[in-house]
Amino acid sequence: MCYCFSHAFSYNDDVYDRIWRLDVNLNDSVSISTETNIDIQGSDNPCRLPVEVLRTAVQPRNGLNSLSYNYTRYTENSEFHVFFHFAEIEQIAPGEIREFTITLNGLNYGLFTLEYLKPLTIGPYKLQDQVRFSIDATLRSDLPPILNAFEIFKLWPLPDSPTNQTDGMFSISILLNAIIIVINELLDYWIEGFLRFDPSG
Repeated sequence: MCYCFSHAFSYNDDVYDRIWRLDVNLNDSVSISTETNIDIQGSDNPCRLPVEVLRTAVQPRNGLNSLSYNYTRYTENSEFHVFFHFAEIEQIAPGEIREFTITLNGLNYGLFTLEYLKPLTIGPYKLQDQVRFSIDATLRSDLPPILNAFEIFKLWPLPDSPTNQTDGMFSISILLNAIIIVINELLDYWIEGFLRFDPSG
C-alpha cells in the first residue's frame, strides 16, 4: 500500500500508476504543505513520486519529537518491504538542522538529514510479520521529524512450487521408454513373421 498526506492530486500523476491512499493518520501529527515546486525530474531518486505527494508532509504536534505508525493488516509469516519518502518543504534558518532516526520493529536506523526541496527515499527495509515504525528527532536536531509518504509492499508466495530441474528429464525418460517398447514390439512382430514365412509358398 502507498500512503501520503496530500488531498489534491490525480493518480494519473504517478508514472508508476501507484494508488496513493489518503486515509492514514500518524499518531499526534499535523499536516504541513508548500506550493513551491519540487524538481523530481532532476532528481536521481528512482521512485519518482508525484510532486503533490512531496509537497505535503506530517510532523509531530507541538512539543513532540516523534512520529509513529503501526500497520495492522498483516498475517503470520508475512514479509514486507517498506520505503520512506521525504522532502524538506520548509526553509530552515541558517545554522539549524532537521535530523532524525527511524526505528523499525525495534531496530534503529539513521542518522538522516534533509535538503531543501530535494526528494529522499530511504529503503527498502525487509520486515517479517509486522510493520511498526517511529521517526524520532535526535537530541541535536532543531526541528521535529517530518514524513511526506511511505509505501508498504507485502510479498506473496507463489501459488505453485518451483519447477524441479528433473521434471523435464522425467518426461523425456517416459517418452524414450515408450518408444523403446514400441520398437521392441515391432521387432518381435517382424521376427515372428519372418520365422513363419514359407518360401515354397
